[in-house]
Amino acid sequence: MDADDDSIVIVGIGCKFPGAENKDEFWNVLLNGENHVIEIPPERWKVDHHYDPDPDTPGKTYVRRAGLIKSYDVWDNRFFGISDVESERMDPQHKYVLECVHMAMEDGGLTRKKLAASDTGVYIGAMNDDYKGAWNDDLKATDNYSLTGSSSSIISARVSFVYNLHGPSMVIDTACSSSLVAMHVATQAIKSGDCSMAICGGVNCILYPDMFIPLSKARMVSPTGQCHAFTANADGYARGEGCGIVILKKKKQAIADGNKIWAEISTGCNQDGREATPITAPSGDQQEKLLEKVYSGKNLNAADIQYIEAHGSKNKKKTNKNINQNINALICSYSVFNHNN
Repeated sequence: MDADDDSIVIVGIGCKFPGAENKDEFWNVLLNGENHVIEIPPERWKVDHHYDPDPDTPGKTYVRRAGLIKSYDVWDNRFFGISDVESERMDPQHKYVLECVHMAMEDGGLTRKKLAASDTGVYIGAMNDDYKGAWNDDLKATDNYSLTGSSSSIISARVSFVYNLHGPSMVIDTACSSSLVAMHVATQAIKSGDCSMAICGGVNCILYPDMFIPLSKARMVSPTGQCHAFTANADGYARGEGCGIVILKKKKQAIADGNKIWAEISTGCNQDGREATPITAPSGDQQEKLLEKVYSGKNLNAADIQYIEAHGSKNKKKTNKNINQNINALICSYSVFNHNN
């Protein structure tokens, strides 16, 4: 594509996931095919107390495993100008995002001075707020920092505050597609002129067993603790935590600024309405239209696409045909990447 078009590119990456504290370690995890889904340790919660293999047992979950970050409560708060007292009241998701934003800035060669007072936007996808339960259990321990520390809306606001960013700042919750929709909103904001650069991504932290229980009742999580995507063994998904951040710019601006370009990104977003039931069931027809919209809008050849984000699985009691139909339908919100050579 021409450098003077409105293509959006990634100019910085930062992340931390189970088994990886940064993008280089994450690459090695992928390269080596490492599996970091583990038995949930006692410092999170007592698994046996909440576990029952029968999915219909009230108040219990059949899940014992998850993908977890080590030392989730350890970070250098003073590096970000945050006091020890305030740090104690902060949801780990706030911390993950700040750390990964800084890594993405370093990766892209962006300094605090360059970003200060710029119109850079922040768009973070987040759907869970496990940490809020910690203060609900002990109301006497709450203080003014508990308010901001447990609020999901402050996740993006902290980034804007720490780096003095003047662009739009928001947290988006569309369940499993939150980070992907956040990226779509960010690309549209850049194209419309709301911001010239955007920091976006997603975050999750697992601290309590609460969410595992309704997910077990819905048969959405895997009792084996593994995602058997696109296979007849699909029996749900494995929950995990972590954070991924990318920094986006228009391609022509990135070239003019001499930025390293990781990839070009095209996004699309839609809703199924009531094309399928129940409300959690996706519509294959609507997702096919979404794919066609992205491909035709960017004149992309489907054969050239290197990466599509997809999620979902079906109970293994279903036939292979039904499994494949369900998997295909669950390509619900996605980002399409073309690697820049």
